[in-house]
Amino acid sequence: MSIAEENKVLDLKALHADRKRLFVLYADLETDCSKAWLVDRMLGAGELSAFYGPPGCGKGVIIEDMGLHIAAGLEWHGKPVTRGAVLYVALERRKLVERRAIAFRVKHGLQDLPFAIAGGVYDFRNPTTAAQILDICREVERQTGERVVLIIVDTVSRALAGGDENSPKDMGALVTVTARIQESTKAHVLLVHHIPHDAERMRGHGALLGAVDTTVAVVNAGSVRTAKVVKANDGEEGEGISFTVEGVEIAPDGTTAAVAVPADIPATSTEKKWAKGLRLVRDCIDAALTEAAIEHSVGGDGPIVRAVSLEAVRNIHKARYVSSGDGERSEAERKAWTRNFKAAQQAPLIGGEVKDGAEIIWLL
Repeated sequence: MSIAEENKVLDLKALHADRKRLFVLYADLETDCSKAWLVDRMLGAGELSAFYGPPGCGKGVIIEDMGLHIAAGLEWHGKPVTRGAVLYVALERRKLVERRAIAFRVKHGLQDLPFAIAGGVYDFRNPTTAAQILDICREVERQTGERVVLIIVDTVSRALAGGDENSPKDMGALVTVTARIQESTKAHVLLVHHIPHDAERMRGHGALLGAVDTTVAVVNAGSVRTAKVVKANDGEEGEGISFTVEGVEIAPDGTTAAVAVPADIPATSTEKKWAKGLRLVRDCIDAALTEAAIEHSVGGDGPIVRAVSLEAVRNIHKARYVSSGDGERSEAERKAWTRNFKAAQQAPLIGGEVKDGAEIIWLL
């Protein structure tokens, strides 16, 4: 056979191989087709997920914590993970993401992990964005020597770059670009999303909900927060974890950043954290939040929480307090408030700071 004929045969074999990659025949299906997990029983390898929840629920903290555990190859809340490089695309608050990673380093003593943070402006409706993200992934893999197994996009709103999240065209374009990134990297892509319309549905057009394999709702249930699977195309719904948020000092000037800590008790047991004498304070805060909550960024650039003025809470306490002894009611109420509010601060069950000359507080 001549060289030309051999080349022709090789070309035909290559063509057939390329065509075969377009599909798989029934007879070629593998006998061993066990599902591969990125996070055991929670997030599938190479799939698409969305974590969502209201501001201040701790979703950014727990998502980054999960990504760092994957980069380290450490079990996450007792769940085995597939180790690999992680790319966190921080389309908002990049510096906060960096500080949280530093806090994780301080907390766990891990100096070198294949975890990369990318900032900037990317329009995930534009097909060229897929190529840009793929270029970053390749460079991360080159520098770390690890395959990228998780890409976090924070947030969907910023990824739309001014697009309408209720538009099927805009959300459909985002889903398409995300799918291209998945297909090329074989990595799991995790989208961070904002407040849902209700407990079961994410905000925005249903194209995203239809495209994701898994949705995870993050909820702040008081001092303990939860991240629970709401939708799972190929897994167990209801699977989840509980965690608390802890501040870690990361600089000589006292700057702190949040880290996630596994909770020793389930979220349903958080009532025990509030001693009987403190529950009126908590109930008054809850009532004030219902009436006049504001979104507040802790420290100016920290996590967003639902806060309320201290004065509003105190006024509700004055109205609800029931004196159990003799003496003037107003004085008894003042002493009870001072004692119990201080105890709640020291627990700590509440946080607070001054904004525009007035003290505001929030539940931890």
